Amino acid sequence: MSNFHFMIEGDKESGKYIVHEIINGGSRQIFEINEKYYGGLKASRQKIGEHLQKRGFHLNDAFSHQCVKPGRGSNPIHEWTVEEYIIGVPQKR
Repeated sequence: MSNFHFMIEGDKESGKYIVHEIINGGSRQIFEINEKYYGGLKASRQKIGEHLQKRGFHLNDAFSHQCVKPGRGSNPIHEWTVEEYIIGVPQKR
């Protein structure tokens, strides 16, 4: 679903992670994690998986996300399945 993706903003130094759901160019914050200095990115991805499951998507449905770290020039886009989001790490392909 190229018109449906997520953006995770944050870093371990601040311990704050904000997740935005972007649908057809419109963005809305769906949750925020605070004071998570270790494992915050994984927790954010797992929250995305839970969010997608609650919306009725299947484990093999794929979505993209971008991790935006303050001060980093390159923020690549990754495509994961709902199952990978729930696990919090990508599976080897």
